[in-house]
Formats: sequence, C-alpha cells, structure tokens
Amino acid sequence: MNGTYADLLEVDVAAIEQELRAFWKSTGESGQEAVMRACSCNLVAVVSNRKEAAEFPPIVARVAESHPSRSIIAYVEPEEATHSSAIRAWISAQCSPAVSVTPQVCCESITLAAQPGAAKDLPNTIVSLLVPDLPVFLYWRSFTAAGRILVERIARFSDTLIVDSHRSRQDPQNRLNLLQLLIAQPEKTTVRDLNWSRITAWRDLIAQFFDPPDARKHLDLISTIEITRQLSAPGSIPTRTLLLTGWLASSLGWRRTSARRRGDQWFSSWSTAGGEVKVTFTGTEARPGETPGISRIAIRTRGGEAKFVVSAEPDSFRLNATTAIEDCRISHSVAQDPLDEASLLIRELSHSGRDVVFVPALREALELEKSFREDTQG
Repeated sequence: MNGTYADLLEVDVAAIEQELRAFWKSTGESGQEAVMRACSCNLVAVVSNRKEAAEFPPIVARVAESHPSRSIIAYVEPEEATHSSAIRAWISAQCSPAVSVTPQVCCESITLAAQPGAAKDLPNTIVSLLVPDLPVFLYWRSFTAAGRILVERIARFSDTLIVDSHRSRQDPQNRLNLLQLLIAQPEKTTVRDLNWSRITAWRDLIAQFFDPPDARKHLDLISTIEITRQLSAPGSIPTRTLLLTGWLASSLGWRRTSARRRGDQWFSSWSTAGGEVKVTFTGTEARPGETPGISRIAIRTRGGEAKFVVSAEPDSFRLNATTAIEDCRISHSVAQDPLDEASLLIRELSHSGRDVVFVPALREALELEKSFREDTQG
C-alpha cells in the first residue's frame, strides 16, 4: 500500500468486521513494508450519491494524517438502483506515506450504500460499526434536505456535527430550515461549520482592531460597514457575509431595524447603543482565476474619526489590516490558513467543546436572511 488509499473491496455488510480483521492480517503477512493500524476517532460522512462518495477517500486520507480514524462514508442510492443487497458495503485503507524506517500508518474506511427501502436501517448499521469509547464526528457533507432524516438519527449517537453551510446555497428552498436544524441541536451535540472556519482570520483581525483599551470606544461609534465580495455568480447567496454580519450583531448587541436587497446590493440597518449602523454588501462577479468570497471589509465611525479595513491581497493567501485614527495609520498583514476541505476538517477535528460564539452568530445571520427574503417577496 504505497498510495494514500487502497482500492475499495466489496464485502458482505454483515461480515464487515470479520473482513477488516482478515484485511489487516493479510497486510501484516504480505512481507511488504511495516504497517501500523491507527484510530483516534470515528468520522462518519453522509454524502448525497455515489459520485460524492468516490470523491471523499482522498480527503479522508489527508485528514487521517492528523486524525487517524475509522471513517464511514454513507449514502442512499437513487430509486432506480437495483441490487440483490439492501445495503452494499466496501472496505479500504487510507495510509500516510512511509517516512524513513518508521511504519506506514494506516486507517480503515467503510463505504455503505443503501437502497431507498433500506435507508431506515442505515443508522443502526453505522452505529454498529463505530469503534467504542472514541469520539464520533458526523460530517454532513452534502448538507441538503434529502439527507436530513438520516443525519438526525445518526446525530443522536454523535459528539460533533460538522457541516459546510455554504453548500446549502445549492438547496435554496430548504436552506433556512437546514440552518434552523443546526441551531436546534441539543446541548450534548457540538455543531461546527466549515464556512464559519473560513472567516476565522477575518473575525480575528476585526476583533484585534478593538483590543487596545483606547480603541474600544470606537465600537459604539461605528456608523457604516461595507463588505465587498467576489461573486461566484450573480444573485448568489452571500453565506460568509451573512455569518460575519451575524457575528458582529450578536457580539455587540445590535438590533436589526430594516433589511432590503436590490440585486447584488444588500442593505441593512441596526440600532446600537451608540446610534444607527448601516451595513452594505456589494459585489462583482469574480473574474477567471479569482476565488469567490469576501475581498474587503471597511468599518467607519461617526464623523470619520476612525476607519478600519481588512482586505485580501490579490493572488495571495494574505490579509491586510489597516487602522486609521485621525492622523495615525497602522497596517500589517497575516497569512490565512489553508481553506481546502481537508484542512478545514482537520481544524474542526482538532477542537473540542462548543464554540459559544457560533450559534448566536448563525441565529442572527438566519434572521437577517429571512428579512432579506421577505423584502424581495414583498
């Protein structure tokens, strides 16, 4: 097994554990390089179809380098699928490249595909395959309404539910209900969002503007915030921008007074302790080679005394932060962490406990999006 993951081997779903034992035994007796089996957690990924299931193993292999796991990839097949087995199963291994004389570290992966009539049995099958006494991370990769019932049942046995709320833009009719489901999760289930993680550097730099004691007074003096975006397509839902605004509003105790949308211009007004704050989302379609997302945030105070700007460097993974207060101007830049799916998952699996800031921010973002929808439908 010199690659990052081995080919799938189809097995009887009732004999998965037996087949895994035989698999590892044959690996140890093959006479090839030494292999060490490792597992520190369970990672269950609910995907939408076979294509998505085939895309995920290389990502699992990357994640396993930092978090060795038993991964279970599950999906429900389309109605037209006809197989003799109600639930089909495959096993494989993800292995990190061998370094010098150290053993190759390998983790096991199980893929389950249920016919529609057997979808109700899939959660129990998954639970029976979890490694006992290890944390369970449930990654709802597809994040569409089609997987909701399955995820809700598996979440009862999970410690952490991970989603990418940005994916819900592909299911606009159900997006608000999906976000509400995250907010309604019981206390025992930690909820994490890859989309929230994507704006961590932006949130950190904004918070740092107001860390110095003499800068905190400007929080109550904020009058306008303009968030500029590179659009993936005209009319796209600004998922990260809504989350960022929800974070500011929930953290600073703002109360929304209005929200209106005109094409790709989104305007909202907020009542604060220091007066009214106007927040504007603007955007232009990303050019070829440009990454869609937030490109600039400008915060201004009343009277123009202070201005705080965070901007993304073109063709770079760096963010620039500039503070301008009266005649004093200070700038610095920071590197963003990698934002690919595997890196984001590694980051989320590295955290334990609830993010007490996320759910209030998501709740405020959800209510703001509802207000924008009501305006366009009114």
